[in-house]
Amino acid sequence: MNIILKILAPTLGFALLAGCANKNLVVVIPDTADGHIGAVVVEAGGSKTVLDTAYAAATPGSGGAIKPVTTDAQEVNKIFGTALTAQPEVPKTFTLYFINDSNQMTPDSKSAFQAVFLEAKRRKVAEIVVTGHTDTMGDPAYNDKLSLERAKAVAKLFVAGGVSPDAISEAGRGERELLVQTGKNVSEARNRRVEITVR
Repeated sequence: MNIILKILAPTLGFALLAGCANKNLVVVIPDTADGHIGAVVVEAGGSKTVLDTAYAAATPGSGGAIKPVTTDAQEVNKIFGTALTAQPEVPKTFTLYFINDSNQMTPDSKSAFQAVFLEAKRRKVAEIVVTGHTDTMGDPAYNDKLSLERAKAVAKLFVAGGVSPDAISEAGRGERELLVQTGKNVSEARNRRVEITVR
């Protein structure tokens, strides 16, 4: 019997689908980073159920019904331990802010960079994506250039700390992806930023 999964809150955890004793088993597992729990709708043979608590589980039962399964952390580790150990770490995203019309970080962001750097160094194989942004002050073409300069300035800090340049990609998005929506020529500190994803 086929199972259909609909993830309701993927940012708060994840669902795991795997074969177990010739049956499908769906288990909601708390996020290992912060303990948040997601939710998933399981549909099979015309019936459906929502799994939204830690280690809630279900499998197809007879006649198309969905059968709840009792699990806990120990049982999940017993069944899925190898797969869980093999999966990559969840990416982390950080935001650093910049001085107006500059590729220099604010003093607070200069201090915060150390935590970002340590996260990148902690991972065995890190891929770092650095994306620069601007507010809407000035010309869009200038903002494209400035946003890329911001991304490159942060990438240089990673390289100076020993991260391979091959592990870093930079992009400038100018004023295209505003964190705070504003009109044209509005100075907004929260839009003058670099977003860093470490995965």
